[in-house]
Amino acid sequence: MSTFNLEKIGLDNQTTVGLTGTLNSLPYRVTEIERHIHGRERWYGKLAVQTATDWASDVINNPFVAKSGNNAYGTDANDEALVFGTADTPMMTDLVTGLPNAKFDLHQLLITDCTVTTPAKIRLVYGTGTIAAAIAAGQFSTMMVRIDAAVGSNPAVPLDLMMPRGTCGSTQVWIQFWSITNDATISFYVGMHEYEG
Repeated sequence: MSTFNLEKIGLDNQTTVGLTGTLNSLPYRVTEIERHIHGRERWYGKLAVQTATDWASDVINNPFVAKSGNNAYGTDANDEALVFGTADTPMMTDLVTGLPNAKFDLHQLLITDCTVTTPAKIRLVYGTGTIAAAIAAGQFSTMMVRIDAAVGSNPAVPLDLMMPRGTCGSTQVWIQFWSITNDATISFYVGMHEYEG
């Protein structure tokens, strides 16, 4: 049985350019994982007066709120939470270059209130067009939640979120809520990461 020798194949002792290098290469992927573990995270709530492109605020006076439909995601106007508009990113600059970051993703969600105690579903939608177009293209992730103190499930710790990296300045993010109860609401804040490449 032979051993895997990184030095022999030229990977050991090599410098890498990480996220500014070749997309999906090994150094790129390793750097992406490193950013999730040791990168900077920022938390946001709803901007007090949202505009067409500016939806989030780091002054967390207001949580985001999403409303459900009748055993469905909410489909009435403003049922979805507008989380990140195109003017909301980039929020940070790269620590090495000082340039604005190019990519981002939502990392966690902290629920602060929920009007139902039954199991419910959150849908994180991301895209560069409309929310309907993003959903039709399958650009979403879903998470199950249950907020019920009687069974020990309080909104005490953030939920991990899954989404591909979005492009700063063009990817928007919405969150929808599904409950068996019509017009149920969930209130929350989000944490996000940004990256240079």
